[in-house]
Amino acid sequence: MPSSDLTARMYFDQGQTAFARGDFATAEEFFKKAVEKDPQYNEAHRYLAESFEKQGFSHRAKKAWERLSRITRDLQEQADIKKRIDAL
Repeated sequence: MPSSDLTARMYFDQGQTAFARGDFATAEEFFKKAVEKDPQYNEAHRYLAESFEKQGFSHRAKKAWERLSRITRDLQEQADIKKRIDAL
């Protein structure tokens, strides 16, 4: 679900742009800013975890997936997150 915070969405959009061009370090920074502005922003948490994975930061990715698991209410998403954590 998108954030209702416009600044968080702006950071998220910038993160997605960096992620799409393979600049995962820059993407990470924007996704961090997005979740700071809106700690319940599921998509930003997901992309932050994926940015960590793409950079080879397994421990950071695991922590990010765990944070997402705590805030999501979607049972299917929780199951998917568990698989991602187990694969790290």
